[in-house]
Amino acid sequence: SVTGVQTCALPIYDSCKGDAKMTSSRSLRVASYVFLALYLGISLLPLLWVGISSLKTHYNTLILPPKLIFKPTFEAYKNVFLGGMGAVFLNSLKVAAVDIVLALVLSIPAAYSLSRFKSKVTENIAFWLLSLRMAPAFGIVIPIYILMQHVGLLDTTIAVNTAHLLINVPFAVWLLKSYIDDIPVEIEESAFVDGATRWQSLIYIILPISAPMIVTVAVLTFIFSWNELFFAFVLTSSKGMTVPVLVASLAGSMTFNWPLLCAISICSMVPAFIFAFLVQRHIARGLTMGAVK
Repeated sequence: SVTGVQTCALPIYDSCKGDAKMTSSRSLRVASYVFLALYLGISLLPLLWVGISSLKTHYNTLILPPKLIFKPTFEAYKNVFLGGMGAVFLNSLKVAAVDIVLALVLSIPAAYSLSRFKSKVTENIAFWLLSLRMAPAFGIVIPIYILMQHVGLLDTTIAVNTAHLLINVPFAVWLLKSYIDDIPVEIEESAFVDGATRWQSLIYIILPISAPMIVTVAVLTFIFSWNELFFAFVLTSSKGMTVPVLVASLAGSMTFNWPLLCAISICSMVPAFIFAFLVQRHIARGLTMGAVK
C-alpha cells in the first residue's frame, strides 16, 4: 500500500539526511583546518625567516634571490652574548620584573576597593584611571622626562618603570576590578561573620579566587614592559637601555647588520615565549572565567 511505501521510505530519507549532515560537518572541519594551517603558516613565516637570517653571514642576507640552503653560523649569537649586550637584556628583565611586582601591589588593593566600596567618588576614580590608560604616550612622557631630569634619574630603569606603571596600573586595575565584581559578596560576608577583617578577606579569599586573573595581568604586564619602545627610547640612552631600544639603535645606523638584528630579535622572544608557555593554563582561565555569570 501507499502507507507502507511511505513508511519504508522514511528510514532511507533519514539515513540520506544524516549522511548529508555528516558530509557537511566534515567539509566544514576540513575547511577550518585548512584556514588555521594557512593562518599559522602566514603568522610563523616571519619568525622562521628571522630565525634563518640569524644563522647567515652578512653577505648571505644581502643575496637576491635569498639562499635557502647555506652553511649556518652562530657568529651573530656570539656577538649578542659576548659583545656586551647582556646588560641590555638584564635591564629589560629588571624593568619587566619591577613592573609586574609594583603593578600587582598597587592594582590589587585599588581594584578591590573600587569593586567593593561603590560610590560616586569611586566611579570618578575609576574613570580617571581609565583616562590615564587612554592618554597619548607623548602627553605622558614629557612630564616624566622633565621630572626625571630634575631628580637625576634619566637613563635609568627607574625612569622607564615610572612611565610603564602609568600605563600598566590602570590596565591591571580594570581587569582585576571586572573579575572581582563577579565574585559573590556573600563569600566575604560569611568570613566577616566569623571575625575576618577586610585585609584578611582580601588575602585569604579574594586573592586565591582571583589567581588566574592575577597571573593574566602579570603576563600582559611583562609582555608590555618587555616590548615597549617609545618610553624607553626617550628616557634612556646607554645605561638604562632596553632590548627594543638596542634594536632600534642598531637599525638606525647607516649599515644594517641583519644577522645581528635577527639574533637579538630571536633572543628577545625567548623569555616572553617561556613565560607565556609556563602560565598559559592560568591565562586561559583568567580570560574566560567571569565572562559569563
